[in-house]
Amino acid sequence: MNRCSAFEILPDEILLNIYEYLHHIDIVYSFFNLNTRLNRIINEFCDNFNLNTATYKQFKYILSNIGSNIRSMVINGNWLSFLANEIHSVKFDSNLSLIFPNLHTLTLEYFTGEQLCTYLEKLQTPKLVKLNIKCLLEQRQDEILEQILSRNQQLKFIRFDQDSIFLSLRITNTTLFYGNIQELIVNLIDHEMLADLFTLLPNLCRLHINTGQSPFVSTENLANISPLAHLNDFKLCSIGMSWGFEEITDILCKMPSLQKLTLLLSTTDHRLVNKKNLSVILPSSTIQINFFILYYFSESSGDLDASLDTWPLRQISSTRFTIRSDRYALAHTVPFNINSMILPSIIAENILPVWKYMGSVKNLIVDRTLPSNNILMIVQHLHGIQALTIEATASQSIQSVVLHLPHLKWLKITGPCELFPILKAAPNLNDLSIDFDGFNRLINNDLLETRIVRLEIHRLRGNEKIDFDLIIKKFTNLRHLVLSTTNSTDTIDSLITQALERCREEGLIYLCIKGSLSQYGSRTIRGRFADHSYLAQNDSFRIDHREKRVHLWL
Repeated sequence: MNRCSAFEILPDEILLNIYEYLHHIDIVYSFFNLNTRLNRIINEFCDNFNLNTATYKQFKYILSNIGSNIRSMVINGNWLSFLANEIHSVKFDSNLSLIFPNLHTLTLEYFTGEQLCTYLEKLQTPKLVKLNIKCLLEQRQDEILEQILSRNQQLKFIRFDQDSIFLSLRITNTTLFYGNIQELIVNLIDHEMLADLFTLLPNLCRLHINTGQSPFVSTENLANISPLAHLNDFKLCSIGMSWGFEEITDILCKMPSLQKLTLLLSTTDHRLVNKKNLSVILPSSTIQINFFILYYFSESSGDLDASLDTWPLRQISSTRFTIRSDRYALAHTVPFNINSMILPSIIAENILPVWKYMGSVKNLIVDRTLPSNNILMIVQHLHGIQALTIEATASQSIQSVVLHLPHLKWLKITGPCELFPILKAAPNLNDLSIDFDGFNRLINNDLLETRIVRLEIHRLRGNEKIDFDLIIKKFTNLRHLVLSTTNSTDTIDSLITQALERCREEGLIYLCIKGSLSQYGSRTIRGRFADHSYLAQNDSFRIDHREKRVHLWL
């Protein structure tokens, strides 16, 4: 009691300084409702919750005591079976509005398409206006987007990240529209879905689209579509298709109020990099244009040269290169104000001189493998990078480069990349996804000891073992551990046994092991948790074991 009283008389400034060393959710769990003054001090911590860092016991406490305070929340799709079993209302039925009546922003991470569709059917919260979906997995694309649009009439902002699957959209009732949606960021399978999108969302103010690949581009179905009168920010990322001047014209003529235009395209049409031609098709309201255009030419580059000359010297930069027998030029605006990109590796490694302009890129995915040396040559320029996904191949020699990556928090890398320079330059990295071979090269690196909160190790082979003791010893702040096998038929019984021996006593919050669980392994888990033989009497936990994965939330 005396220690509590001594703590309570500390000035607010000192208490806030102490809280800086604690996990957000631990602060609320430990200090909420002790007294009125502490409640006032930690009130701002109650607004925003990332349940990925909560223990199962903490989660139950939050539901019971703090749900009405929460305005922003992050939920992991891997935990949904736990939540549904414990408190049915978390499964997004009508009672969610009673538990979280002031929920304004909801972020869903690592959901499958099936899970998302099921849960969106019952998503009704009166104040929810922002929905963020990150790392949407697996299939069932056909219904997802339309279900999101139709299920909640309060939603205004919907964002899918670059790591989510590509979605489809097909409407049969052309009288339907959702006037509440003001912003949409989405990955679309096909550019021909633009017409349906424009029809459904007439009041869009901001629209960012990544499209999949297609053998040809056609915008004929836009002809009879009404303009998006309120749209002021449009981004089209479509490196995998070859666009012509007429197709871009067909799109832009539907945007009379456009202020900001961003294009990441491939083309054989020099008019798309000609300032005079672009000026003709841009709405008069346009203030800013950013582009990254890959131009293919088979013979003379005279038309390209003439088009590039229409720009003032400091507003555009270009570089030329050959891939096999094909000749390309890359033209981009200066400064480079594009914050997210998905690039094929064959392009990324052929434009090394261009990366010096790309310090503003925050999220980069490079599709397919890059030599390790080229990765470092690229990353040295990405001072603002926050999330990076790359697959590496070995380089015979590594050049010495100076890296500065203060904002990098999320890194997914596969293959023999020289990671030590990246780790040394990224003091705030907390989410690392790496293959088993790469993990073995890093495990004795002290740089990772206090940083990593979420660790994913993939490409495990069936007969390989993970040293859980070493992982828990090295990663002192680890809250999530995800392991996956190379072959989904590899059994994970031994990994489960090792994990259960160590993770409980060391305080790991969440463990997911992906692979096949044998009948013997399934019986072992059921038996072990049925009698709670290794758990303390007051422990709180949930386990979910299915055919291809096991989840444990402690």
